[in-house]
Amino acid sequence: MNVNIALLTVTDTRTLKTDKSGNILVDKINKANHNLVDRKICKDSKKAIKKILKDWTKKKNIDVIITTRWYWINWKRHYT
Repeated sequence: MNVNIALLTVTDTRTLKTDKSGNILVDKINKANHNLVDRKICKDSKKAIKKILKDWTKKKNIDVIITTRWYWINWKRHYT
């Protein structure tokens, strides 16, 4: 069964090119023969995240929404 997937990375520092977690997920989605129908990166803003998720939930061609977040700033605060 193929699933249509939308992928959202929440980050203040990454781009599509430097989004390591997102790129790993894209690779796994492709290897599992699923369809990546949309991919976005947005700043860590509740308003921006809600807008993207609301837009995606209205689309009939999206079965699954995956979100990921880059935690480098928090990691540095707590572990260095």
